[in-house]
Amino acid sequence: MKLEAAAMHINQAAPIALPLKKDAHGLLQTDWSPLLPMLTDPTRPPAERAASFHASLAHALLDQALRLREQSGIRNVGLTGGVFQNRLLTETAKELLEQNGFQVHIPSQIPVNDAGICLGQVMEFLYKNSAS
Repeated sequence: MKLEAAAMHINQAAPIALPLKKDAHGLLQTDWSPLLPMLTDPTRPPAERAASFHASLAHALLDQALRLREQSGIRNVGLTGGVFQNRLLTETAKELLEQNGFQVHIPSQIPVNDAGICLGQVMEFLYKNSAS
């Protein structure tokens, strides 16, 4: 929350490109290590570092969505989980995704944090059992 609050004082922040690679199991993983020099640079104001961190995460999410769309044609993205209680990250990611042709879904009746996990588990169970 402190990082989000610090970032709110910056209008535009330059994202740092984060490499996206497939792991041995074929899962896409973002390499966060390019963020470390910027985050630990005491010559940069904390608000600037916080804003750049948020911008970098939002762009990393967009990169993953674009790659998945190339592979599968998906056009819908759901933003859930505790990380999306962060308004700045959510709004930035939503804007980037929509600008790139994605339909973004954000829970409105189910909590985005861990309280909503069980619903996702039930939905996955029902989906898997309906396919068999």
